[in-house]
Order: sequence, then C-alpha cells, then structure tokens
Amino acid sequence: MRENYRVGNAQSIGSGQTQSNYFASYAGRDCLLALADGTIDHINGRRCAVLAVEACMRDCRELPPQTPLPDFFDTVAADILSDMHEVIYLGKTPYLSFACQLIRDGKLYYYQTGSCRMFLYDGIQYRILTGASGRETFEKGMTAGIVSDGVWEALHEKDMISCLAGRGHPYEKAQRMILKIKEKNRKTAGNATVVCAERCL
Repeated sequence: MRENYRVGNAQSIGSGQTQSNYFASYAGRDCLLALADGTIDHINGRRCAVLAVEACMRDCRELPPQTPLPDFFDTVAADILSDMHEVIYLGKTPYLSFACQLIRDGKLYYYQTGSCRMFLYDGIQYRILTGASGRETFEKGMTAGIVSDGVWEALHEKDMISCLAGRGHPYEKAQRMILKIKEKNRKTAGNATVVCAERCL
C-alpha cells in the first residue's frame, strides 16, 4: 500500500524588497520537503537558493530505491556546492541556509545547515529538530515542517502549537502561521516561509 501525505506551504516577503527563500515539495510513496534561504543582500542570494532546492529535487527524482538516506543527503550537499561554484564566477559565494526532510516507511530523515529550522508536532508535543542530520519516527497525524528564520524569530512555541493543533490541511496550518506573523506587525520582519507535511495513512 502506498503511503499518502498532504503537503502545505505559505510565504511572505516581510519588510524586505526581495524574496530570498525558495522551496519545493514532493508527495508520493515518499515525501520530500526542501527550503533554502540565500543571503538577501547578495546579488546571487536568491539564485543560490533556487539552485539548492532544484538540486535536491533532481537528486530525489533520480534516487535509487535502496539508497541509504544519509548517502542521499551527502549527494545533495555535494551537488549544491557544485552547482553554486559553476554559476558564481566572481565575488564571494553568498551565505546559504538549506534544510530538507525525506519521509519514508514511517521514518523522517532530515538534514539542515544554516538558519532554517525544522519542527515535529505529534498533536501534543512540539519539538525543534536539532543537529545537522537525524532520524525520527513519523506516524499518522503527525506534522513535520521546515521554517525560515522569519518564522521562528516571530513565532513562539505556543504560537506554533496554536497554528498546528486541530484538524485542517497542512496548507491551512501554514497559512495560519504567516497570518499570525503579519498580525504581530513587526517592522523588521524578514522573509517568512513555511513548508510542512502530514502523514494520512
């Protein structure tokens, strides 16, 4: 039986002039979430964020079924660096935050570097996933996600729980987070992006 996932996302440019966050998701037998945040004041910041996410999605499509997932993350990281070096000829390479989650067979595998953060919510407990990489159990009814720094700087744990609790599609939950950020009316609000997934079966 194929696993079934629901994926949602939401995004705001905040007080900035440029959206430096880029994200993508895939939901099939496996589920993949990816989010990158390029340096907003660097000419290639947005471009590198796009390259990073596209490299991750490309590698996911080409992933052999039996590949150990830690190896997959190593491949993604190497391909991101390769693509960035191929495109950025002059000047300093922009700072890039990147995070991805791959859900397979009831397990959540993750990799992250930089300022993006990951969370896991089981309907009661909300946790930030720490460390550069790891693995967690992912069961029906749980919500996993990735947020940019514009989200976690604005929303406290109780805010996140209020957005994630109860019924509703992950898209609606992500939209509630962005709405709550806007309600705070922060003058220095940064780019804010949420991408999250739930397991339905």
